[in-house]
Amino acid sequence: MEKKSGAQECVDFRTISLVSHASKIVLKILTRRLESKAESYLGRDQNGFRRGCGTRDAIAAMRVLCDRSLEHNSKVCLLRGL
Repeated sequence: MEKKSGAQECVDFRTISLVSHASKIVLKILTRRLESKAESYLGRDQNGFRRGCGTRDAIAAMRVLCDRSLEHNSKVCLLRGL
């Protein structure tokens, strides 16, 4: 139990709830299970919304490809996914 400042009566004490902690633990368990299941469905080139594979990585790879194509005077074709 936690005491309110200046507590004199029993009603001035309030209980400490662990519900929020328990829900955080359950949420972490569910998130890990969903992430591991989703990995089997996603391709290697899927970058967004994955741990360790951000969209910054894809943008950096695209810039490198564009820079190299300019160096070699070749064309680049970019496709946008749906």
